[in-house]
Amino acid sequence: MLNIHHKLNASSCAMLALFTACTFSTETQASGFTLQDHSGDVTNNTVLINPSTLTINWNGLSVNSDALTVDGIPQTVAEITRDSTSASWTLMPSQIAVKAELNRGELVLQFTLPSDIKVKRNQPIELAWFDLAEQETQTLLLPFSEGMRVPTDNKLWASYLANNHSGSNTTQDLKMPFWTTQQSDQFISYQLINPTNNQLFFYDVTSESSSKNKSIIDMSASHQFTALNQSQPFAVRITLGDSMLDGAKQYRDWRFTNGLSESLASKQTRNPDVSRLIGASHVYLFGKDPLSIQDVKDWWGLKEWYFERSKLNISDVAKRELSPLSKGKDWLSQYHKQLLLDSISQSLQSLYPILPPTLADNTIEAQYIAAQSRKSWLSEHASSFFNSSDTWGQALSSGMVDNLNKAGLNKLWLGFDNWMPAFYQPNAVELAKQSGYLVGTYDSYNTAIPTRLNDSWLTAQLPDPIRKTCAIEQADGSLKKGFRGNGFYLNPNCHLDYVNQRAKDIMNFGHFNSLFLDVDATAMAREDYSDNTSESQMLSAFNNRMQWLSEQPSLVLGSEDGNSLTTKGIAFAHGLETVGFGWTDKEMKQDRQSPYFLGRWYPDHKPDFFFKPAKVKEPYKSLLFLPQYRVPLYQAVFHDEVINTHHWHSDSLKFTNVKANRDLTAMLYNTPAMVHLTRDEALKRTSPRLKALKHYQDGFEPIHEQLWDKTLTDFSWLNNHGTVQQTTFSDGSKIIANFSDQAFDKGDIDVASASIKAILSNGEVIKWKAELN
Repeated sequence: MLNIHHKLNASSCAMLALFTACTFSTETQASGFTLQDHSGDVTNNTVLINPSTLTINWNGLSVNSDALTVDGIPQTVAEITRDSTSASWTLMPSQIAVKAELNRGELVLQFTLPSDIKVKRNQPIELAWFDLAEQETQTLLLPFSEGMRVPTDNKLWASYLANNHSGSNTTQDLKMPFWTTQQSDQFISYQLINPTNNQLFFYDVTSESSSKNKSIIDMSASHQFTALNQSQPFAVRITLGDSMLDGAKQYRDWRFTNGLSESLASKQTRNPDVSRLIGASHVYLFGKDPLSIQDVKDWWGLKEWYFERSKLNISDVAKRELSPLSKGKDWLSQYHKQLLLDSISQSLQSLYPILPPTLADNTIEAQYIAAQSRKSWLSEHASSFFNSSDTWGQALSSGMVDNLNKAGLNKLWLGFDNWMPAFYQPNAVELAKQSGYLVGTYDSYNTAIPTRLNDSWLTAQLPDPIRKTCAIEQADGSLKKGFRGNGFYLNPNCHLDYVNQRAKDIMNFGHFNSLFLDVDATAMAREDYSDNTSESQMLSAFNNRMQWLSEQPSLVLGSEDGNSLTTKGIAFAHGLETVGFGWTDKEMKQDRQSPYFLGRWYPDHKPDFFFKPAKVKEPYKSLLFLPQYRVPLYQAVFHDEVINTHHWHSDSLKFTNVKANRDLTAMLYNTPAMVHLTRDEALKRTSPRLKALKHYQDGFEPIHEQLWDKTLTDFSWLNNHGTVQQTTFSDGSKIIANFSDQAFDKGDIDVASASIKAILSNGEVIKWKAELN
């Protein structure tokens, strides 16, 4: 209901003479006003807005319910001006200025805080502007991952969203700053032009009109004006469409129009090594030490030398566990062998220690020299117990590269979780590159920890001045605790010279042609009051850092998530095709007897967490992995811009009871597999994990070679249950996935059970069947 504070008189109307209308009858004030759009091809576009509540009706669709409050206080309206396509007014008592404009099928709402209002540092002004019309809405399409399709009357989804996603921000949590709602056969999309300082809320409400107490999902959104962003208007772009992908397509077009996108083809022109990603599966290599069990040829001789003649410092654990064992009497188990190698590695680290980094010396060269010195010392003093030193390697060896080639693996991205293996075995890295592979290491500048807290966490070993002066200061004055509560999170705009030089040194001494920069592409935006960095400025800092790195010679850059707000420079990302879930679930994290237990972070060279098969429990099994609840929103925006795959916590082989669904979804969306490897998992070409990689390559490589630079333009169900789905690409190619256990044969489309069929525009037809386990 309109309640205009400032009475409009003749003089105020005269001031509005440039508008085509200045009518404020009692009826208009009660019901709101109408905007009409007759531009271009748009006809019969009518929007009715109540300015005091922001209730919006567009062509009979309930675009927004009674939502509007500022700091929880309902608002009245003053100073309305309007013409046929736009209107402006002021909310009272907050004094926030609002403008609504309907043009070319887009409704843009903008909210501006007056310049004379000064927001206090720890007292942001909260504008609640959106409330879902839950009774009229049947489906939500949400980019919390690749894309969630959520029926609003689903009890499991209602509970899951309320418990896991209510309070989400629209930078890191929402992977693209839009969402879409479905009413009948129409789709309403909401894009946040200013994606920072927002929150989404989800509620499990009960329909009063249903005698069965049917569960219904409600949703709301708010924006905060803070001391650091108060001069930035908050704007929302609302569009209508007739398909599930329309919101994604609108966002893609907006990115292109605003110069925010760069195609993979353009990135390949800048760096030809990007072509090595085309058709490649992604592999993480585990192990950080110089030796693997396969490198030893005389275990008892090595054990005797180590304890009796090496003069190395030996750990108490090794003394207790290994020293009493004797040849002919005892047996050296795999555990004993690995313990012996781990202890030797620790002893060599003590023999050739590395000093903590300083601003003047990042110690990367010292780490390389130490690695080579440890290897040389061991070869000089104990070579008779080992195979030739040029074949050594825990994460990667020359023999392992040979086996990858023999398995017929043409293209791979090989990633270390620690750069030390490359420092020990640069020859193996060079062999991998000569095989056509990308070889990269994990790197990060997101958390800094104190010296000696965790010396194996190499990326967080940053000089004390960086840890202390770059720590993010929150609005309440406290410093933002770092990953898992260790150290502090850092402002990405701080000590850039140090960061750039360390990254260059890692690439140089590791002989890498790729880099995985953790966190930067997650859009982890925070305000930093130590230097008054706003969330949007922090996003720019992440983007600038990635762009600079991507411009270094022969560096193919990837990062975590590939969130749409932070994609500058990256060619690939890990995270959105399977996101992390169940972070606090005790059965998954702690109960070692449960089939859902993800595994220990042990042993160091092959953690169970990454290699132990596990089942997915409900409700995650249904909500996150059933094809009926998936929709390729991210691929509709980024397929020809960023190659995305799973988060490394969940490689393609991790979950046994959803493996087929995950594999078919990846093939349907044309995204690569991820498979973890250790030295012992690649001992021969027929090793199970190498065979799995070859199977993925057989399906993915020829399809991706055709589609890597194409747009995903359409997505549809081919049956009523959503168990047969089709994606269409800009060249006319189609991929059909049959998730069911029955063959699908309808019209001219036939697809075997648990299979995909790709009908490519170049005439190729490719069939591929998912392996169940």
